[in-house]
Amino acid sequence: MPSASLPLAAYCQFASNNFEAMHHRLSSVLKPHRLRRLSNVPVSGIICRANLERISLNLMRIGPSVDVWPGTLENFYLVQIPIQGAVQVSLGDDRVLCQGTMAAVISPGERLRLRWSDNCAQLIVQIPREALEARLAERFGFKQPSPLRFQAAFDLRRSAARDWRTLLDFAVRSIDAGGLFSRQPLCARLEDLLLSALLAAQPHNHAGELSGGGDPAPYYVLRAERTMHERMASPLTIARLADAAGVSERTLHDGFRRFRATTPMARLTALRLAAARSRLRDAEAGMTVGRAAAEVGFFQFGRFAGSYRQAFGELPSATLRAARCRKA
Repeated sequence: MPSASLPLAAYCQFASNNFEAMHHRLSSVLKPHRLRRLSNVPVSGIICRANLERISLNLMRIGPSVDVWPGTLENFYLVQIPIQGAVQVSLGDDRVLCQGTMAAVISPGERLRLRWSDNCAQLIVQIPREALEARLAERFGFKQPSPLRFQAAFDLRRSAARDWRTLLDFAVRSIDAGGLFSRQPLCARLEDLLLSALLAAQPHNHAGELSGGGDPAPYYVLRAERTMHERMASPLTIARLADAAGVSERTLHDGFRRFRATTPMARLTALRLAAARSRLRDAEAGMTVGRAAAEVGFFQFGRFAGSYRQAFGELPSATLRAARCRKA
């Protein structure tokens, strides 16, 4: 059994001194992979695993130094935080020594290889791809056309990264203690905060667009977006948006293409979808999918459900059902 001083020790799911058994269990928890033993240090394998809502927190230790070849991640991101020892992470062309205050964020889509040192223990946060990309879509108001890719090196000495680690430590302590934030509905809020904070703390390919700096879009794009927010439930048309912005329809189209990589009406749809999702996630008594859709300007409910699923990876009824379960 793991030492009580290790995080998540109360959630130990596996402990073994058998190398093959450890390899098999690691494959089932994360993904199938090749594993090669590099030293004669005794196997002291442990896997401790606990969940918030969609995110899982894992403490893993193998014992001997090993090479791990998982190939390419497809369905999840990993944040690897050293507890003891070191892991050399090779992700595509990037190399990160995950040791001390240097963690690593591993994105899907790049070939991955890891070398664990002897007596290494890592706290590994597993984040489903759809959860993180849905959070990004909510921040933008529309789904990004290019996949989310983080910088691999996660320097925990930086202020924002240190704040994220503090938040993660709070989550782990709450889970260990069975505290208020380890249970619904607050664990879902804590998970949302962890996702949003990671997007803010760690550089990635969409970070510039999310930064708090001045928006470079021209005044008429910003005016049109303000109108979208203020009159979301109204039957807005491109003509009405152009009139509110004080420019021609063609100029408005060109501005959105250049500064938002979309059209004005597609931007309006994305904002409406994000607003509907917010209503469903924070659903009060009496909220229905039809009501949430109508409040933000959707009146063709079949089309709304299809667009919602395409944007967020689930039907609006599933979002509402999850919200009700959290509050039960």
